[in-house]
Amino acid sequence: MNGKERAGKPIEELKLAGNLPSPTGVGLAILELTRGEDYSMGDVTRVIQTDPALTGRILRIANSAVSSPSQPITSVSQAAMRLGVRSVRNVALGFSLVSGNRSGGCRSFDYERYWASSLAVAVAAQALAEEVRGVTPTDAFTCGLLSDIGSLALASIHPERYSEVLRRAHVGGESLLLAERELLDIDHVQLGCALISEWGLPESFAHALASSDAREPEVAPSPEAQRLARLLRQALALAPHISAGGATGELPEGLDLDAARLGTVIARCRADWLDWSRTLQLPSAAREPSAGLVPTAGLEGAPTCAVTQARRKPGSGLRILAVDDDPVSLRLIALHLSRAGHEVIRATTGREALLAALEHAPQMVITDWMMPDMDGLELCRTLRSTEECRGMYVIVLTGRDRESRAVEAFDAGADEYFLKPFESRLLLARVGVGQRTIELREQVESDRRIQAQQVADMSVLNRKLEAAAMTDVLTRLPNRRFALRRLEEDLSIALASDTALSVVMIDIDYFKLVNDEHGHGMGDLVLRETANVLRGIVRREDTVCRLGGEEFLVVCPGANLEHATATAERMRRAVAHHVISFGYGRPVTISAGVAQREEGADSVDDLLRVADRRVYLAKAAGRDQVCSEDPPPPHAKSA
Repeated sequence: MNGKERAGKPIEELKLAGNLPSPTGVGLAILELTRGEDYSMGDVTRVIQTDPALTGRILRIANSAVSSPSQPITSVSQAAMRLGVRSVRNVALGFSLVSGNRSGGCRSFDYERYWASSLAVAVAAQALAEEVRGVTPTDAFTCGLLSDIGSLALASIHPERYSEVLRRAHVGGESLLLAERELLDIDHVQLGCALISEWGLPESFAHALASSDAREPEVAPSPEAQRLARLLRQALALAPHISAGGATGELPEGLDLDAARLGTVIARCRADWLDWSRTLQLPSAAREPSAGLVPTAGLEGAPTCAVTQARRKPGSGLRILAVDDDPVSLRLIALHLSRAGHEVIRATTGREALLAALEHAPQMVITDWMMPDMDGLELCRTLRSTEECRGMYVIVLTGRDRESRAVEAFDAGADEYFLKPFESRLLLARVGVGQRTIELREQVESDRRIQAQQVADMSVLNRKLEAAAMTDVLTRLPNRRFALRRLEEDLSIALASDTALSVVMIDIDYFKLVNDEHGHGMGDLVLRETANVLRGIVRREDTVCRLGGEEFLVVCPGANLEHATATAERMRRAVAHHVISFGYGRPVTISAGVAQREEGADSVDDLLRVADRRVYLAKAAGRDQVCSEDPPPPHAKSA
C-alpha cells in the first residue's frame, strides 16, 4: 500500500483519533504566557509547535478555514495569523487538558519516551533545514513532530491490542510493522499518513512519513517532497544522538553536513531539546544538570497546591478544587470535604486555581466569588471556554445575597450558587447533588468510550475480513482480485495526473517440474519462499500480488519503464541467489516482463497483455531473464 493510498483510504480510526494525548506542560506554558497582554504571536506558536498532536489539531482547524486548498497552511504561525492568536490559545488550552495524557490506556506504550523522541526529531529536522536550505524550517519542525503520530494514535485508540503489538515486537523480536498489521490490519505509518491527509497538510508530509520507514524511498510527487523526505530520514537518524546526549555510538553517515559543522549542529539541537523538555516537563530534562541552562520562562513560581487526601476508601469521593483567598475559610471548606471522603486540592487565587485545574483535572470546583487577580466568575468563564473543563461541576460561593448575583453566576457557567457563611451539612448536601450529576456524566462518558472502543474493534474486524477476501491464503500476498482493483485505481490516477505507471509480470521457471518431481507440498514451499523474496525487494508503494499458479504481478505506481525494469532485475537476482532448504536445496529462477502505460497501454487489459507477452519472450530467450521491450519487426531486421 503506497503513501497516497494510505492517505486516501477511509480509516475508521480517524473518527476516533480526535483527542490524542498532549503533554500537560504545554497547557501550563500557554496559560502562563498568555496571563497578560504583552505576549506575541511568536511566543504562543513557539510553545504550541512542541506538541505533535496539538499541532495537527490546530493545523486541521486552520486548513478547514482556508478558501484556497491549493495553498494549505503548514505551520502554527500561519494558523495563528489565519485564526487569530486568541482562538489558537483557546484551542491549545482545551486540547492540552486531555485526561490521562501522561500514561494513557496502553500499558506498554512509553508516552514520555514518545514525547522526547518526537521533539528530538523535530528539533533535528528544523536545524537541518536551516543548514542545508530547500525546506522551510517550520515545515520541517512540524513534519518531524508528526513523524510517529500514528504510533500514538494506535496506542490511544487500541490500548489493549497495542500492548500486545509492543510485546510481540520487543519480547518476541517481531517487526513492529508486521505485528501491527497482524493484530490491527493497519500500521502506524498508514495511520500517520491518513492523519496527515485528514488534517489538510501537504502531500509532501505524507510522502516523507511513508518514505521514512521504507526500504527504498518512494517516488516523490515533487522536488519539495523529495527534499523533505530526505531531510526527515536524516533527522530520524540524528534524533537519538540528540536525546541521548551523544551516547549512542558513531554518528550516522549520509548527512548533508560536514563532520566539523555536524558537531556544532548537534550541540545546538541538544540545548534546544533540553530547553523544550523542561517546558514539557519531561523526565529527561529533570535528570539533566541545570547549570548553565536558563529555566523556561513562565513556569517559575508555579504553585504547589496543598492536597488533603480522602479518608474513605478510594473511589467513594470526588476530586475537588477549593479556591478562596481567605485561608480560614479555605481550611474550613477543605476540612469538611475531606471528612466526607473527598480529595481536596487547595488554591488561594484564580491563577493558582487554573494551574491546579490543568495539573489535577478536578471533577468539581468550589470557588469564592471575590478574589484578587481573577475572581470566581472569570475563573468559571475560563474553565468553560476550554473543551475538557466544560464538564467540571462549579459551585460559586459569595457573601452577597442578591437575586441578580445568582443570575450573574449562572450566566458565567456556574452549576450552583451558595451563600457564605455556610452551614457544613448544607454545603455537603449541595456537593452530594453535584456528585450525583458528575457520576451520571461519567457514566455517559464511560458508555461513550465503550461504544467508541467497540467501533474501533469493529473497524479492525472489518479490515481483517476485507483483507481475507483480498489475500492469497498460501503466500499471504494480495490475490488476483486485489491486483486488478489496485491496478485499475492506479491507472486512473496515472491517466488523470499524467504520471508514470508500470507493471512487472513474473513467472517461476519450470514450476511444473517442481510439483512433478518433489510433490505439491514442495511446490507450495517454493511459492511461499519466492513470495517472501519478492516482497522484501520492492519499494513501499509497490504492490506484489499473486495472480494464480506460479504467476505474480508487481504494480509500480510512479515508476517508468527504466525504474520498473531495475526493480524486476533486483527481484530476479534475489530469487536466483535464494536457496530453498527443507529438502529442495537448489535456487529457483524467474522470468519477468515489464510494461508501462505510456506505450499505448492505456487500459488494465493492455498493460497485462504487454507484460504477459514479454514474460514469454523472456522464457523463449532462455528463462531467468527480464524483458522490457518487444523484438523489432521483421522488416527492421532485414534492413
